[in-house]
Amino acid sequence: MRKPEELKTVRKTVLMSEATANDIEQEAKERGISPNAVMNERLKHRAIDFNPEKLAKFQDFVNQAIRLMGIYSIEKAKFLAKEAHKLWIFSLKSE
Repeated sequence: MRKPEELKTVRKTVLMSEATANDIEQEAKERGISPNAVMNERLKHRAIDFNPEKLAKFQDFVNQAIRLMGIYSIEKAKFLAKEAHKLWIFSLKSE
């Protein structure tokens, strides 16, 4: 659920190159979301290279690494899980 201040929207016109517009359209089509959603994500996450889609892929990678490590050492797998959790907590606090 969005915060009350996030429910209010403002319409702005943005000029961009045709290549950027095409890139946004393509990403939106691939992800099944609107071009507007892609633009908002890019604006919100412009200072870092981690957008929600990349973070989800990273978490999938971490989960797979933890499962594989668990085959060899449950203790080391738990350590990896704890370290990954610390990164998520930091990431959520810094936004």
